[in-house]
Order: sequence, then structure tokens, then C-alpha cells
Amino acid sequence: MKNKTLLIAAAALVAGVVSSEAQVYSANIVGYANVVMAGASQYTLVANPLDDGNGNQLTNLVAGLPNKSQIITWNGSSYNGAVVKAGGIWGGNATLAPGTGFFVKNGIAASPSFTNTFVGTVGAVGLAGGSTMTNVLAAGYNLVGSQVAFAGDATTDPNINLGTTLANKSQLVDWNTGTQLFDAAVVKAGGVYGSPFNITVGQGFFVNSKSATNWVQTLP
Repeated sequence: MKNKTLLIAAAALVAGVVSSEAQVYSANIVGYANVVMAGASQYTLVANPLDDGNGNQLTNLVAGLPNKSQIITWNGSSYNGAVVKAGGIWGGNATLAPGTGFFVKNGIAASPSFTNTFVGTVGAVGLAGGSTMTNVLAAGYNLVGSQVAFAGDATTDPNINLGTTLANKSQLVDWNTGTQLFDAAVVKAGGVYGSPFNITVGQGFFVNSKSATNWVQTLP
């Protein structure tokens, strides 16, 4: 997936700032994340990295996508029917809270990509630095992303805090935008992952969790 850049806007009070992977994050301030979505009617797997403060509705989060674009979500066992944009209007809606992964099929038939700007807060309004956010993972496949706008190796980065959360035999599966196929799963065995699993801000991926668990992240 293409690199994404998170830029945080100025705020009157900034309570605790963390710098990681050349990104800057702060609690309870408004910012934005530019997430690149492939053109040529290709699929990109993304995740909402910010809370827009207005219910995180599909129709607001990706309002600028061109006609013929599609959003495809996961219900825990299969994909939901695509929500399609036509005549400037989305044919349905869905809640895409921070940490929710989803596929985007860019309606642009030619090669140019589309950059979607997610705008919102790092964590829900009212959460202070040091507060936690939880993504509940069911046993089996979960389509997710980091609830906090961190980038790094999901198997080792303590800010992402996923590697130690998962039980042995769990898997991490990434979508390759270039090949339009899933990459080979990164598997945890004996407490160790077979390879790094690097994610960027706004990237979605599958977690095949061996058991139900809570993925807890701490706001900077």
C-alpha cells in the first residue's frame, strides 16, 4: 500500500506528543490523514484512522470518491454487499469507526489514484493522553486497522501493541495493492512471528485470531 502521511493541525492545548516513523500524533486535537487509494478501478484495503466526531459514517468519511466507487465491509464471516456511488450519491451507508478496515474500489477507470483525506481527532473527544482504546477481536478473521494513528511493525511495535496480544497460530494478512491479491500470511508460532508486518497510517488488514481477545492501544 502506498505511503500515507498524517499531519496534525495546531491546537490551543496539546497534552503529550509522540513522534514515530516520521509521523506526529497528539491526543484530543484535530488533524487529518491523507490516504492514497489506487486508481484503474483497483481495490485498496484501508482503515479509518481518526474519529470524525459525527458518527464515522461512510457517506462522510469518503464523500469525495468518484462515481462508480465501491466500499466493501466485512461482517465477521463474509463480505457485505458493496455500497456503490452513482450520480454523486452513495447507495447505502455504514459506520466505519476508527480501527475498522474496509475495501475501497476506486471508480476512476484510468490510472490516476485518489487521495482521501480523513479528518478528525486522535481518539474520541474527551479521551486524554494515556487513555486506552480497545478493538474487540473475535476468534477467526477480523478486518481491522490501528485505532490510534501509529505506523510500524505490528508484530513488535509497543505502540501498535498487537504482536503480544495475539495467541500462537494467529495470522496477519495484508492486501497487496500492486498485485491485487493477498500476501502470504504472517504467522505467530512459539511466541514469534515468521516475518515483520509493517503497517502505515490508514492501512487495513486481516487478523485471523486463534482466540477471542481485546487489542488495546494507549493514546499518546
